[in-house]
Amino acid sequence: MPSSLRLVGLAIAILLVIGALWLGRRGSNRSLILLLGLVGFGLAGVTLVPDLVRPFQDFIGLGDAPVGRIITVLVIATALSYLLVFYSLAKSERNAQRLRRLIRALSAAELEHEQLGGSLGGILICIPAYNEAEALPGVMAEIPKQVAGLDTHVLVIDDGSRDGTREIALARGAHVVTQAVNSGQGAALQTGYLVAERLGVDIVVTMDADGQHDPGELSRLVGPIIGDAADFVVGSRRQGAYEREDGKGGAARNVGISLFTFLLNLLGGTTVSDVANGYRAIRASRLTEIVFTEDQFHNPELLLGAARAGLRIREVPVTIRRRAAGTTKKGSTLRYGLGFLRVIVRSWLR
Repeated sequence: MPSSLRLVGLAIAILLVIGALWLGRRGSNRSLILLLGLVGFGLAGVTLVPDLVRPFQDFIGLGDAPVGRIITVLVIATALSYLLVFYSLAKSERNAQRLRRLIRALSAAELEHEQLGGSLGGILICIPAYNEAEALPGVMAEIPKQVAGLDTHVLVIDDGSRDGTREIALARGAHVVTQAVNSGQGAALQTGYLVAERLGVDIVVTMDADGQHDPGELSRLVGPIIGDAADFVVGSRRQGAYEREDGKGGAARNVGISLFTFLLNLLGGTTVSDVANGYRAIRASRLTEIVFTEDQFHNPELLLGAARAGLRIREVPVTIRRRAAGTTKKGSTLRYGLGFLRVIVRSWLR
């Protein structure tokens, strides 16, 4: 390496180290400080002792190449950068999870004052809702006061709605918790599970706010749990019936659901036929055994978590209807499919 180039490298190394020290005194991002420091000291070491990277240079096949040492340094620096980027992403995700837990705890605290007469018992029907003021009244009107001899309690998790969803739910006698910002169906349901634990219910049922799930089939979902034949019951449109979606993407989505169902059964050792169905029931006392982290695409995380926790899983036929009102929140078929696949892989690797 020419002496002039080594001097330039040493000067850059000194500047990087000085920059890292300056950022450290300002309390800047630690990952950036670490990156600058490592690259600076590494570059200084190579300029002062050129053969320091010789073993790695030979390993990657650059040997006596004219600019082999420079390329080797760049390769090492790039590798370090990727490692620190992954570390930063993981740290950001941990911080985001702490923030989400805080939001859920604050949302659930809205119902603390209702915990006066001991546990409620019965069935808590959790309905996550984002801008569903038009469809919600019809859904709540269909929910029976009792199912299989147990009282039903309706909990609407208002996920940052801007259309009066909260006011409509309260006017119709539901328990309501409000998340200040729209966080996703998975995050809303995690809030619902936390509320279920605090209210002391026996069974938690999840139901969409758009009218696609038939409340008349609630007894079919909770029956196996009441009869102690299951801990987690999943509704299946494949075993029951469903009204086909209008417009583009319906056929592609059905094919995707079939593929994801096969993959999830393979990874989780389950035998369900409809992994994308949000109409389900679970024994409330077993919810704490499942780890939840996903704000969106909650279904695969819940099913894989239930299987991993050893819950007895059963599937029952249900009817999926067309939306009663409003528009879907699922986004494009491609985005939905990629998100669903990401959650399956992450949940399985956890």
